[in-house]
Amino acid sequence: MSNYKLFILAVIAIISIISAVAVHQITNKPKQAPAGSVYLIQGLEPAKIHQIIVKANDQKVTLQRREEHFVVTDKDNYPANAERINELVTGTLDIQSVDLQTADEQNYSELGVTEADAENIVEFLDKDGNLITGLIFGKRTEDGGSYVRLINGKEVYLCRNIPFIRSSAIDYIKQQLAQVNKEDIISVTVTDTNGVSYTLESAPGSSEITLAGGLPQGKKLGSEHQQVFSALTGLRFDDVMSEKSASDNLILDSTYICKLKDSTVYILKIAQVEDKTYAQCTASFTNTQQVTLDPSKKESDEELKKKEKILLGRQAVQEFNNTCKGWVYEIPSWKADDLTKPLNDILEDTEEQKTEITDADEL
Repeated sequence: MSNYKLFILAVIAIISIISAVAVHQITNKPKQAPAGSVYLIQGLEPAKIHQIIVKANDQKVTLQRREEHFVVTDKDNYPANAERINELVTGTLDIQSVDLQTADEQNYSELGVTEADAENIVEFLDKDGNLITGLIFGKRTEDGGSYVRLINGKEVYLCRNIPFIRSSAIDYIKQQLAQVNKEDIISVTVTDTNGVSYTLESAPGSSEITLAGGLPQGKKLGSEHQQVFSALTGLRFDDVMSEKSASDNLILDSTYICKLKDSTVYILKIAQVEDKTYAQCTASFTNTQQVTLDPSKKESDEELKKKEKILLGRQAVQEFNNTCKGWVYEIPSWKADDLTKPLNDILEDTEEQKTEITDADEL
C-alpha cells in the first residue's frame, strides 16, 4: 500500500475517531436542567449499554452491541444506523421531569404507565443482560408532555422533551443503498430473465442519453428511459435479510449494471418473487492503475487530486461490498420497475411511424 493511500486512510480514520469522541462527550456531558425541572435519567454511561430493547404495542426491536457498533438482531444482525442509536440514547437522556404525579400503582393504568398500557418502552441492558435503566412512556398530555415511569422505580412523572421513539426494526437501519449522481453515469445495462440485454449510454459532451447499437427503425426513446438510466441516484431498500434467510425460490435471473466515469461499476442481481423484488449488490473498481507517491518528486495539485480520487473510489467500493456482502435487499416496487424495465417499455413510435400506422388503419 502506498504512502499516499496510507495517508488518506489515516485522515479518514482520525475523522471517524474524532466523531466518535464527540458523540461520546455529548452523551456523557454533565446536564443542567432548566429551573423547575430535573433530568429523569441520571448517571447513565452509554459505553456500558450493550443491548437496547424498544417495545411499542405488539412490536419489539432488539439492538445488540457488537464491539464498537450495534446490530439489529431482528434483521439477522444487520448493522444498525449509528445516528439512530445516538438519537435514541441522547433523546432519552434529555427527558426532563417537571412534576411528580403519583407513586401509587393503582394509578398506573389510568396514566398509561403499565407495560400493557404503555405507548413505548425503552430498556437499556448491560453486557450480562441485566437492566441498567429503562423508561415506560404513558399517555400524552394536551400541552405536549407525557407521563413517564422508570422501569426500576415506582414514581410517575409528568415529563417534557419527549423524543420520538422509533418502534420498527427497519427504522434503526440505514436504508440508503446507493447514491449516484446522474452526471457521473457512463452507461446502464439491463438484462431480463431471458438473458436479453440493452444498454443506455450517456452521449459524450452532452446530457443526451442514447441506446447502444442504435434505435430500431421507426422508434425513439420515450420518457421512461430517464428513470432507468438514473435508477441508482437514490436507491433505497424496504427490508433486508441474510442470504441464509432468503427464500429458496429466490432466483437472481436479471441484472442491472451501472458504470460511472470514475471507474466504479455497480452490479445488482435481481429476483422477483410474486409481487416483491429482491437484489444482491456488489461493486468493482475497474481502474487498476498503481497509485504511488514519490517524496523525491514534486507533483502538481491536479495530479495529487487524481490519485486521491482513485484511492477514495477504491475505498468506497470496498466499503460498499463490505456492507452488502451476504445480504439480500427488498427493493421498493416503483424502483424495481426502473431496474427491470424491458426495452419495449422505454421505446415509442416516431411521429413518422405513427402517421404510417394511422394511414394503414384508415385503409
